[in-house]
Amino acid sequence: MLNFQTTKFLLQNLIFIIMNLVENINRIKSLMFEQVEDYQIKTFDDINSRLGLRVCIKLPNGDHVGKTNIIDFENGLNLSPNLTSFINNKNNLFDQDNCVYQYGLEIEEPYRGQGWGEKLKNECHKIIKDMGYKYATNIVKCDNHASLGLMKKLGYNLHQSNGERDFLYLEI
Repeated sequence: MLNFQTTKFLLQNLIFIIMNLVENINRIKSLMFEQVEDYQIKTFDDINSRLGLRVCIKLPNGDHVGKTNIIDFENGLNLSPNLTSFINNKNNLFDQDNCVYQYGLEIEEPYRGQGWGEKLKNECHKIIKDMGYKYATNIVKCDNHASLGLMKKLGYNLHQSNGERDFLYLEI
């Protein structure tokens, strides 16, 4: 038979254990909900087409957040005089077999500054990697500080600059 002090001590310990258990359950629940995607990725066309693969990011309710394009290098050279100029100037890394060109990143005004560009770019990197390419390239105007900041955050490197635009690449 337990005395009053022992019973009180055991109940306090039991309450403490239950409170810790509830706290850990709540932590696990929050981690589970963090894993839920708060967006959808939709793709249109083909990476080897004249304008490339259009990649769109949308909210679960279907609202359009942003878009960008991924195009194979050959079609990218045909599409972008800036890309052609950079490659003709200096190219020791990139070719049709190992590289794609990304262009036209646009995030709708109400969604800017909230990490949507980063999410979209990361999804594009997954697509590029799954297709077997080694490099993603981008051209960004030197005065586009938001895009340059995003590229730096994602690990892009400067390949060359003409003073007006930077030619950046990321090894996937």
